[in-house]
Amino acid sequence: MVKGIKSPYDGDTAYWSERNSKLYDGETSFALKKQNHRCASCGLKFIDEERVHLHHIDGNHANWKKNNLEAIHESCHDYKHMSKSAS
Repeated sequence: MVKGIKSPYDGDTAYWSERNSKLYDGETSFALKKQNHRCASCGLKFIDEERVHLHHIDGNHANWKKNNLEAIHESCHDYKHMSKSAS
């Protein structure tokens, strides 16, 4: 349930980012809370319909340690991997 008279258009990005992050569980939820519901790549809050991706910092997809995972926007994740393949 939405709190009080809240609206996605009221400008309260902190409320909506935190509310939307509750759609995730496990490691993604942990990373979102640790990062204060901000993208580890661009620093913006997660407020729109764009999906949250879990990025492996060291590139090792078998390393699921919490300090190796960060929550980032889907587009930021695409950009990180695109820029790695271009170099």
